[in-house]
Amino acid sequence: MALPAGRETQGRSYGLTPAHMAYRVGAGPKLLGIRLPQGLRGGLMQVDCAGFDGGGDPVGCCRQILGECRRRFFRGVVCDFEGMPAGCLGKLVEILDRNCAAQGWSLYVPECYACYAPKARVLIPSALTHGTLERRLRAAADRYGLPRTALAVEWVREDFLLPAKGRGEPMSREKLEGLIHRLEPAVFFDRGLCAHYFTYMKGPQAHFVLFDTPRSIREKLSAAQRLGVPAALLPGPEIEEHLEEIFGENRG
Repeated sequence: MALPAGRETQGRSYGLTPAHMAYRVGAGPKLLGIRLPQGLRGGLMQVDCAGFDGGGDPVGCCRQILGECRRRFFRGVVCDFEGMPAGCLGKLVEILDRNCAAQGWSLYVPECYACYAPKARVLIPSALTHGTLERRLRAAADRYGLPRTALAVEWVREDFLLPAKGRGEPMSREKLEGLIHRLEPAVFFDRGLCAHYFTYMKGPQAHFVLFDTPRSIREKLSAAQRLGVPAALLPGPEIEEHLEEIFGENRG
């Protein structure tokens, strides 16, 4: 369960491990971080690379990451890297993969980094506009092996122009609720996508809105569980207030 730096959560009572969103790979590269409570221990270390151009030798940064894991007793690293591998990031992931495996720690990487990290778990995004989530996870399990497959759950609110391609325009919860209140559309649940949707017209253009609720998040997790996918990364800020709705029957 990805959490902003230092945030407390009830997730542990539902068996969720915190992934602390407090770290970034910066120029050099070197490890940058937000100050965490001195006594914080355990969980996972989540690292992003926003703004990093990929320049430099990653060896020193890897030492910093691994050292922070030892100091905080983290049990692994989540590489929350957006976009294709740039510069030294592939080598950085390769070094982390080797060292995390040696320590018995988990490493989670985006799918485009899977070739650099043959021992890591590969994060498969839950957001789809076609096909089914179950088919997507099966294909990943066939390619990487089931033990290496992990579901990256996204709480989506997106507005697409039809025909829907790629990613839509992100919407805030307030904007989505306002649109539903104003239009009163017929809302459907797509069992393949594990998401809610509705359509509407804006002038001559047809729109398709895809969004999640606690029910759809629970369905995504159930699909992964049915296939035996061993891990999922959850967006803590979005699900925190819905833990009982999503995990209540499985508490403890």
